[in-house]
Amino acid sequence: MKKWKVSLAGAAVLLVLGSGSALAAKESAILLNDKQTTLGSSQIIEENSTLVPLKALAEAMGYTFFWNQKSKIAVLIRPGREVLFTTGSTAVQVNGGALKLTKTPHIIKGTVYVPLVSAVSAMGGKTWTDRSSGNIMLVDEPRFTQVSIQNRTYWVSQNSGELFLKAATDSKPKSIGTFPLTGWPYSHSLQIKNAGGGNDLLLLTDKHYAMFNDFTNEYQALIRNGTILKQTDYHYSIVSYPHEAEPATEQLYMRDDTSLQYINTDGSLGKPFDLAKSTGRTGDFTVEYVSKDVALIRYLEHAELFAIHTVTGEITNLNEKLIMPEDRKEWNTADGRDTFVVTKMLALKKREGNVMTFTYATLPEGKVKTVVYTIK
Repeated sequence: MKKWKVSLAGAAVLLVLGSGSALAAKESAILLNDKQTTLGSSQIIEENSTLVPLKALAEAMGYTFFWNQKSKIAVLIRPGREVLFTTGSTAVQVNGGALKLTKTPHIIKGTVYVPLVSAVSAMGGKTWTDRSSGNIMLVDEPRFTQVSIQNRTYWVSQNSGELFLKAATDSKPKSIGTFPLTGWPYSHSLQIKNAGGGNDLLLLTDKHYAMFNDFTNEYQALIRNGTILKQTDYHYSIVSYPHEAEPATEQLYMRDDTSLQYINTDGSLGKPFDLAKSTGRTGDFTVEYVSKDVALIRYLEHAELFAIHTVTGEITNLNEKLIMPEDRKEWNTADGRDTFVVTKMLALKKREGNVMTFTYATLPEGKVKTVVYTIK
């Protein structure tokens, strides 16, 4: 993936477009912060200018979009910026001030289209064209990602990690905290879940692949009435493999690098489980499956799978419990970061009631075996 230092340094030898510049009269791919967007497939070339759907552009740049059908005005909001576009007028309002577009926004087949370059400029971004590829490159420094639930909208700046909230009664987004982002600013995904009791659970996740490894950085915040009740984050890299359990996780939880904590149905936090203390292992863990009564935890060094029985607090080493004695000698010393090993490790395939079905393969032969575990 390109880094901004490389991309912007190369811009000196590329065609830089100002807010009034015309684009080439041909369709081009449109990238935002070096990431492909859907704008390229929906663009329209009109009189040597590129027009794009305003709503799609707004959402890509982290804005909320409100359309007033009566006045034909589109209102875009994100932290620090409010932009108003009016169909049939080149005038655009930015935080109460006035700017000019190169072309008037107009409706095409029920969709509001705007001139790409000057609209991006009004929305706080920059535009240039890569002559070598013909791609149109959009640069938006705050890199906002946003998500909404029940008239509440949250934003996170992928540049600074600052977290903003606009509640139904608020006119503007307000800062409520910061995620401690680490590493390069990859494209984080932002999710929100109703945690019960009026609480929102935010999950900001960066998962990327490089050199046969999956890298994960995840940040969580449990929020009530604009106040962060708890924040966690965890970071690890693992050899690429289909490590997700096939049954879907059923229980909300928070975790960091050393502990796991359930979120109760009323939005309160349950008992935390210390992963190292519970398993007797130290190092990196992944959480593969979580339900009301059991959580499956993977110790990465030796690919051991543990079951935490959340009601009793009992811990079961499933490798020792389920892998046949004749196969366990090899598995007890297996390297959990070996690509040969991780594709054969004990993995949950299905759950029916209290019966969990797993498969694993023998080392080094690779014969697949099916075993079951009953939750008492």
